[in-house]
Amino acid sequence: MGAESDDVRRRQSSYNVAEQNWNEAIEIMNRRGLESVAGISQYQFAVAQLKEIRDLLGPMDSLFRSPELKPTFSLDQFENDTPWIEAVEEVVTLRAGFVAANVDEQFVNDEGGRFLLYTPSENLACGAADASSNGFFDTNNVPPWDLWLGFSGRTLVSWIPPPLVDVAAMGVFVNPEECIRWADSR
Repeated sequence: MGAESDDVRRRQSSYNVAEQNWNEAIEIMNRRGLESVAGISQYQFAVAQLKEIRDLLGPMDSLFRSPELKPTFSLDQFENDTPWIEAVEEVVTLRAGFVAANVDEQFVNDEGGRFLLYTPSENLACGAADASSNGFFDTNNVPPWDLWLGFSGRTLVSWIPPPLVDVAAMGVFVNPEECIRWADSR
């Protein structure tokens, strides 16, 4: 646990540095009236830092997507909320049964995590969050179903535990349409 915590802290620190450089690049772009941040050194450093973090993590496309909890509908339905409501209810109910039977409460720790929001109807499915997070988000920007909590107001709510906050942040960071965002961001 100690070494893992150190790894998480190092990743989070690297992510914070990347975010700071990204924000500086945006400020420089706006100050200079540029149309792109691509040529700004702070942007290039931020991208390199995020790539390094992503590469350290390895593929995440199958993590937190338990076959036993997999939704029974296609996750690329964006306009109709009904299948989402039903799928989230199904996943949460199934997970509650597994948790009740298998979790030792002494290992449950919810400090430091964050609530993540995903609004399917705002999705452009560009794949940027998938690529940036090494598969934590899928091509349609959907967070892993093992972390789903509920669906309300056209929005899926997920809990991102502390060790995964920086990974999820990498996907949120590059999502242009903001269909994935932190609960405290709006």
